[in-house]
Amino acid sequence: MSEVVTPASVTPTITRRRMPRRRVGIRRDVSIAGTDFAVTVNIADGDLVEVHLATAKHGTFGAGMTDAVAHLLTTALRHGMPVEEFVRTFLNTRFEPSGLSDDPDIGRVSSPMDYLARRIALDTLPTERLVSLGIAEPATAA
Repeated sequence: MSEVVTPASVTPTITRRRMPRRRVGIRRDVSIAGTDFAVTVNIADGDLVEVHLATAKHGTFGAGMTDAVAHLLTTALRHGMPVEEFVRTFLNTRFEPSGLSDDPDIGRVSSPMDYLARRIALDTLPTERLVSLGIAEPATAA
């Protein structure tokens, strides 16, 4: 007798991390090529859990897109995406505004998402990961 084997259905388990009512937030104001941005990151239990990116040019396409990406990042972080995955994805993305930033840790950026990836990496990743991603030089990472 032969037995009929049917493929098993596997449903991935995705759990949404609920954020605590109180969490530590860090806000940084930065200018990229003359466009002002406010970056707010919230940390809970030592992990990055929420990101807000606002621009002074409210109502523009660029403002809407940067806000949408920040919401997507927050949702992904709450569902377990590693911070380094975001950094790798958005590092060196190119669109306007691009150019010099007034952040003393980050000189030139190729987009607001590039700035966000670099800022989050500098704030959360260990120096050996910064070196491997090309954000820090081996000589300056010591």
